Amino acid sequence: MNEYLARLIAVLIGYSFGCIQFAYIFGKAIKHIDIRQYGSGNAGTTNVIRVMGLKWGLITLTCDILKAVAGVLVCALIFGYDQKYLLLWTGVGVVLGHNYPFYMQFKGGKGVAAMIGIFLAADFRMLLIAGIPSLFVLYFSRYMSLASLTYMVLLVVCAICFYHGAPHGLEVILLTSGLAASTFWRHRANIKRLLNGTENRLGSGKKAGTQSKKE
Repeated sequence: MNEYLARLIAVLIGYSFGCIQFAYIFGKAIKHIDIRQYGSGNAGTTNVIRVMGLKWGLITLTCDILKAVAGVLVCALIFGYDQKYLLLWTGVGVVLGHNYPFYMQFKGGKGVAAMIGIFLAADFRMLLIAGIPSLFVLYFSRYMSLASLTYMVLLVVCAICFYHGAPHGLEVILLTSGLAASTFWRHRANIKRLLNGTENRLGSGKKAGTQSKKE
């Protein structure tokens, strides 16, 4: 198969899975709300925790991770697990679908849970090396945004260490860097609040009905 066509197929597979927006689905099904109208206005795990509580936040996180895993594994079944660059093209599709779902006017989440699932399926070493320090950052700071950004930086470092000089290694490094950059872009407001000392800590929000996006 033509490599460019393979990349396109991988992205489309990923986008199809990424568009399953669990924060939005659970908000509608459980609380009968559009999660984007409450809390931070983001359709992702952190806002679900803030608006709907820890239980539904963890369920959302798990489902978002698993949809990314599923997308990558489907790609692996088609092209082979050793084609890491195609697995990451699938990851690009998952993040695009999660962040910009077509049926939600392209207003979704920030892609962090999807990034966990991508590397859980594609390269477990990178998940562990990047994920464990990020969990410590989350535990001690209670800033989900800071932990997420730490995870992204460490993923890029891991990609450089593991794939420098490997077949399609530069592509893997660039794709990982692009995914990390997209996450930084989606967190630009959080970064500004972190610098200003006004970022919300995990667990400091209110549940739906008491805190709207407009407040």
